Amino acid sequence: MSQSKKSIIFDIGGVLAHDVWENLLLNEGGIAKKYNLDNSTLEETGKKLWEEFAYKSSNNFNDLEREYWSRFIDEINFSINIDELISLTDNFIKPVEGMSDLLNKIKEKGINLAICSNNNEFWFNRQSKKINLSDYFEQKKIILSCRFGYDKLSRNFELFKETVKALGAQKEECILVDDRIESIAKANEYGMTGILFPSHSKFGARYLNFLFETMKIL
Repeated sequence: MSQSKKSIIFDIGGVLAHDVWENLLLNEGGIAKKYNLDNSTLEETGKKLWEEFAYKSSNNFNDLEREYWSRFIDEINFSINIDELISLTDNFIKPVEGMSDLLNKIKEKGINLAICSNNNEFWFNRQSKKINLSDYFEQKKIILSCRFGYDKLSRNFELFKETVKALGAQKEECILVDDRIESIAKANEYGMTGILFPSHSKFGARYLNFLFETMKIL
């Protein structure tokens, strides 16, 4: 496979940006500590809301986000101000260290780039603005579960197929960078190459750069 045919597909949460939900809920400055809430209840609520909002497309990001947090408050049965919750999330939407530099390096090489993310519209909207995703990714090459009604683990690879189609590439030419082993396994099953990103290491970008150099991509 020649260098000119390489296409790289990035996940967002845990790869390009810190996983908002995981950190917002459970780290030292998160909801669990701030409001003295039970971790297992929050995790269960997070999974339930994921199923409800992951496939809900909307152009009204503010209303969708407020609906989300209203449902969250109902589920945990605890009185929290929605605006305070939304404000708190700003602390957890930030780029993974070194990834902007790596994306610039990849972009300079003219490599075909796409995003494939299990995401909802309001998280993506805020992530996109905070870490300047439009500097690296064309809009038509941003493939989200909420826009297509499937996630990366769908039986017939629908989200991967949409991503490959948007890239105008062959699946064998595509590399998925993701922090979830199940997504990597599914990508491999589909016929793409998968690279597992070490989301809990501050050296993930350096590791990925080394792999790309070793693979003669950079």
